[in-house]
Amino acid sequence: MEHRLFVKIVIPEEVVTLQNIKKWIDEIVLFSHNQMRTKLTERKFNVNQLNRELEKLFSDEYVYFQLDLQDDTSSFTLTKGVRQLPSILCMFSKSVYEKTSINEIANKFTDFFQVYGGIVGYAVSCEDQNWQNQTDIEAFIKANKPLEQVTFKPHFIRKDKEMIDTESFPGHNHFTKEGIWFGSSWRMWFGHKYFSFIPKEKILAFSDGYRNLELNDGSISIILYENIWEYDNPLNREIQWKFRKIVGIDEVAHKASKK
Repeated sequence: MEHRLFVKIVIPEEVVTLQNIKKWIDEIVLFSHNQMRTKLTERKFNVNQLNRELEKLFSDEYVYFQLDLQDDTSSFTLTKGVRQLPSILCMFSKSVYEKTSINEIANKFTDFFQVYGGIVGYAVSCEDQNWQNQTDIEAFIKANKPLEQVTFKPHFIRKDKEMIDTESFPGHNHFTKEGIWFGSSWRMWFGHKYFSFIPKEKILAFSDGYRNLELNDGSISIILYENIWEYDNPLNREIQWKFRKIVGIDEVAHKASKK
């Protein structure tokens, strides 16, 4: 199975402007997109048509939309919702990171994070992201994935059935109602608005990963382990757990998600 890179960045509402969106398409959409979708149309990509649709969306008093650009294997999604903070989500296939290395792609997002005042972001193997947040027991069985170290809990809808408790996994995600992410993944970025949840000094003090840097704008970039595709290495899983426990990710996330 081909590896895919998953990147998500949560950004402030004020940076989502028509001018910036055009720049983002040039700077971080790293594939030849042939399809586009907004809430107005879904069609083959046409830059003039896209610009017209975006201008129409931004002419409204309240600007809420989802923009999707994709080819057969990669995608870019910009979401500006009603109740959640805006976010950019990219999935890059091998055809992208064979031309531009994984680290070069991550560095592009580090620059993006600083320029546009990113709140929080993370990069991870798309497949690992899926399985670390999978609750379906049957899916694990069909994929021949081990369940020995997994804990279970009652299904949230069908109380007579069980589901996987994702708290079993070091890469499981939590989100607040605003869309603020809490987790532990290969690469992570934390901005100034995140430090109201977890103090900057506490994140910077984590020293068990591969690299922990304070960036020029005062935000933080963390690499937990060197090779993104070696997520199943027991040592790398241990580092993920350490980050969660030392920084207090789950304790803070559980409180924040209830508010």
